[in-house]
Amino acid sequence: MRIVSYNILDGGEGRADPLAEVIEAQRPDVVALIEAIDQTVVERVANRLKMDFIIAVGKKGASALLSRWPIAETINHAMLRPGISKSFLEAVVIEPQTQTRWPIGVIHLHAHASLKDEKGRMGEMARVLDAFSAHRRGGQAHLLCGDFNAASPADTIDPERMKPRSLEEWKANGNALPREVIQSVLSAGYLDTFLAANGHAGRMAGTFTTQHPGQRVDYIFAWGVPAARLKSGWIEQDRLAKYASDHFPVGAEIVG
Repeated sequence: MRIVSYNILDGGEGRADPLAEVIEAQRPDVVALIEAIDQTVVERVANRLKMDFIIAVGKKGASALLSRWPIAETINHAMLRPGISKSFLEAVVIEPQTQTRWPIGVIHLHAHASLKDEKGRMGEMARVLDAFSAHRRGGQAHLLCGDFNAASPADTIDPERMKPRSLEEWKANGNALPREVIQSVLSAGYLDTFLAANGHAGRMAGTFTTQHPGQRVDYIFAWGVPAARLKSGWIEQDRLAKYASDHFPVGAEIVG
């Protein structure tokens, strides 16, 4: 499986073609879109990629999943679970050759970097982990991806490359960003695919913003997938990606 996760910024109106070009260049089987509030944009991208799609409108914004593999099941958790501030879609795709089921969570958590904001995200993340707890108990390999609006405990933050508002929050926190949300995901046994694929070299990489990429807030996490099956993990930072959205897309390839 090649999967890409991409926050397309306020629905992507007027940017469907460059967004599709950025995504198509990564040759994905599955695409998670965040802030997918414009169905016409999602349809245009999906048609270009020859993929089926599902959109889950959340309390604020929407998440979408596009797939060239069959989409077997979907749940709009944001509308079913109290405490999700933005959007949270779960979909199951079927790998055609082996009929392997892949549950995938497409997540958009609360933004901003104060300690209060992180506390709110911790509550949301607890609900996400609870929604996928049955998969973990059953030993079912699955993925969580999207815009977590949170810093990894493994990453080195570059304040000189942060956007001005993020830098203000960094300074207000005593020259630091809270790291509890991503730590809670790692503690639940999830593999940070980008860091696993890139090691120490990945710790300075940023996904937000494309103009000030001082931090990584977009992730693809895998549970029940040995690191040996991770062929690659990447952040697409080509020139078109720099202007198609305010986030760079992230990708991962799982084999075997």
